[in-house]
Amino acid sequence: MIVLAVVYFMFFTQYSIQRTHVWYETRGNYGFDLEVFYYSLLNTIHGDGFFFNNLEFKMFNATSHFGVHNSPVLILLLPLFELAPKIETLLVLQSLFLALSIVMYYLFGLKVMGDEKKALMLAAVYAVNPALHGLNRFEFHPVSFAPLFIFLFAYLYEARKFRTALTFAVLTLSVKEDAGLVLLALSAFYVLRCGDMDGQVVKFNVLISALAIFWMFISLIFVIPHFAPVYGQFRWFAPNVPVKLLSMLLLAMILSFGLLPLLRPKYLLPFPILLTEHLLFANKTNLFIFWNHYEYMIITYLAIVTVYVVKEKNLPARILLYALAIAVLTFFISSPAVYEGFPLVFGIRIPYRFLILY
Repeated sequence: MIVLAVVYFMFFTQYSIQRTHVWYETRGNYGFDLEVFYYSLLNTIHGDGFFFNNLEFKMFNATSHFGVHNSPVLILLLPLFELAPKIETLLVLQSLFLALSIVMYYLFGLKVMGDEKKALMLAAVYAVNPALHGLNRFEFHPVSFAPLFIFLFAYLYEARKFRTALTFAVLTLSVKEDAGLVLLALSAFYVLRCGDMDGQVVKFNVLISALAIFWMFISLIFVIPHFAPVYGQFRWFAPNVPVKLLSMLLLAMILSFGLLPLLRPKYLLPFPILLTEHLLFANKTNLFIFWNHYEYMIITYLAIVTVYVVKEKNLPARILLYALAIAVLTFFISSPAVYEGFPLVFGIRIPYRFLILY
């Protein structure tokens, strides 16, 4: 397990740094989003404005990054960033947190299933997931911290350590204003899974749901408007159901977990919650492309569902091996690690004609 996480960390650290350097050499910048976070942190530690950056000031008239997205987890990065105020610091941190999420997912699977072999196989399925790689690939975003926090939350929920679980629920919310959606989806999932909950569990689910709604409300109504006159994301507001894009995304996500989530269809009922932004901002087509950071809620939700499906169906290791084979095949036909990462890190170029899902 540790070897898997270390290999992941080393590869994606090198991949993301090399990609950023190539981007700078060819385009003269490090990428819009990466520069937003770099200069926001840099200006804050130098006393030049609370997470102020010129890019979002010019685009959204935002006097802080918090006028575009509410991500207070960034405040926790300030001491470390002050020690090493470099672009690479953010990229290394991102890869580290995602590598640690693989370890935490393994521990969560072990907690639920009580089987090391099955937990390791599902961790491998998660590690080769193209959406995870897209999250790691696309510059830097604080939502890359969410998978670790979410798996810690799920682990502690399973252990019925609700007070500590609440801490990681709050940390999950701190990555972005939309993170409440994944907690709402998980609360709905827990209700679907255990209809007759005891009083303590019911109260905790209600608390988590209320906290998620409250977080999104204060983010959109108070925090973001305080730093910018208009919520910039509304420029893409166009409610719609883009069937082709949505079908391709869902197909890729289900395949990346070896089709296992389909064995418990009712657990997919909360999925519309996770797709709220996709449906409200349908004109923003990059929401449906998993070579970026937007699918962080979908991948973590499906990962958690998959563990419980394996437990409840008592699936043998042989079935998980088939699922892993499907996940690896999905990796080869859709992951940015194959078509960008391999050339950048190893000099191995895979013909793009094999890129079927994107």
